Amino acid sequence: MSLREVTPEQAGRGQLATEQRNIMIENLRLTTLAERPELTGRAEALKGSWPEFMTHEPIGERFYIDAARHYAEFTLVAFSADAPDRVLARAHSIPVGLADVPPDGLPDTGWDGMVRQAHLTRLAGYRGDAVCGLEIMVRPELRGSGLGTRMLREAHANARDKGFRHFIAPVRPPGKADAPHVSMSDYVARSTEAGLPADPLLRAHVKLGSDIVGIAPASMVIPGSVDQWRQWTGLPFDESGPVIVPDALTPVHCDLLNDFAVYVEPNVWVYQRLS
Repeated sequence: MSLREVTPEQAGRGQLATEQRNIMIENLRLTTLAERPELTGRAEALKGSWPEFMTHEPIGERFYIDAARHYAEFTLVAFSADAPDRVLARAHSIPVGLADVPPDGLPDTGWDGMVRQAHLTRLAGYRGDAVCGLEIMVRPELRGSGLGTRMLREAHANARDKGFRHFIAPVRPPGKADAPHVSMSDYVARSTEAGLPADPLLRAHVKLGSDIVGIAPASMVIPGSVDQWRQWTGLPFDESGPVIVPDALTPVHCDLLNDFAVYVEPNVWVYQRLS
């Protein structure tokens, strides 16, 4: 069988999968974990497309421990009316207090900086004036269905309904992994013939009314020993210097002499005024 040939059985299974996906999307329901706390475990167990090394980001590891407990009203879950206990997607956002009106004051530390800021905002007893989007995760079989865009739109609406004025997000543009040696600024400047961002995720944000307002050059920092990076990536890490790792947006820097490797990921700041 050639690469382009499909058996009738395969075609039938593909058509059935498409029909099932369409039914789930048509019967979609969205809510927050505050409204359906019993879905917390299923939402946390949802498997996404994060590469293994990203799951060892120190700030991220701490955030996911606290997310459901402290930010339930900002955590969206999607499910089908026909299967209300099966989580199809989740979206994490957090309330933060900003010293300036965006884009002024958005930190170079991006994702990590916003998680810290949300923690300090909560400890100070301050509600915050902005919501920061951190993650949208969709079941693999539903990618490309438009569910991710719908989750993003609902995250905007959820923040607006709660009276927040600003929505910001340190975006991890997936296409950047195919151009690890290109600076993030140059990558962001790539556009379609219509003048929209070439990257699909950045394009989705812009289409929903957000502006690209800057770069967070050190949005996520993942340090580890050389052996840890070998385990996380399956790569030899046998030379000091930059190492290209699949799904990493920039090279990982390896120092064999000091048994240390670190990944510093840049993200892209997007901003939307809600009121």
